[in-house]
Amino acid sequence: MTMKKIISIFILTSVFLILPLPVFAATLSLSPSTGNFNKGCDVTVDINLNTEGVQTDGTDAIVLYDSSRLTANQIVSGQIYSDYPGNNIDEQSGKITISGLSSVSSAFSGSGTFAKINFTVKDNASVGVTQVKFDFDSNDKSKTTDSNVVERGTVADVLSSVVNGNYTIGSGACTVQGSPPTIVVTPPVSQGGISTPSGAVKTPVKTIDDMVGGKTGSQEFSYMLAILGVTMAVLGVLGFALL
Repeated sequence: MTMKKIISIFILTSVFLILPLPVFAATLSLSPSTGNFNKGCDVTVDINLNTEGVQTDGTDAIVLYDSSRLTANQIVSGQIYSDYPGNNIDEQSGKITISGLSSVSSAFSGSGTFAKINFTVKDNASVGVTQVKFDFDSNDKSKTTDSNVVERGTVADVLSSVVNGNYTIGSGACTVQGSPPTIVVTPPVSQGGISTPSGAVKTPVKTIDDMVGGKTGSQEFSYMLAILGVTMAVLGVLGFALL
């Protein structure tokens, strides 16, 4: 081997060692991560996933909570994966399991709402700080019983960090989360035979399935407006974007 080839190999090897390798750091986070949860009130906590560009086959989110203070009522699956086969609430142990799987033909990469958890704060809950957190061991990537994000092709766990929730239990009034907007229509006024319809039409609260599933009740709404003889713009609300 000539000296020229040896130098070329040395330079290429040095460049490879110096350049930083891509770091895949998927994250799971609770939103809101802080706040006041009052006794007797219903609250919703979102689980958000960010794969940081990694193509994923699926995600397991294991969430732990204090069942003496909170009651987990319902898991609402997101739409970033095509199937959610493993949703379960263990009220006795205060453990929630949510599993999402991508289709064979389409992996998921990006960020979005993995799922929503609906809680009720118990009337007899003790006041003070309580935590809702992920079961996650950052030091053991081979562990399969905790939260994980699986990379397509390698089956490697690429979950690197989580954002847990810290909440303060209080005894104040309940606040309505995500209350729907109201479309207010002015009362009828006679103007040369032209009248304006009256009444108030409230936009119903949409679940994730409603928002992705298509136009709910659009035919009935359009028919009512046709009878009134008024053309109105329908305000659409997007819950999130599929990436």
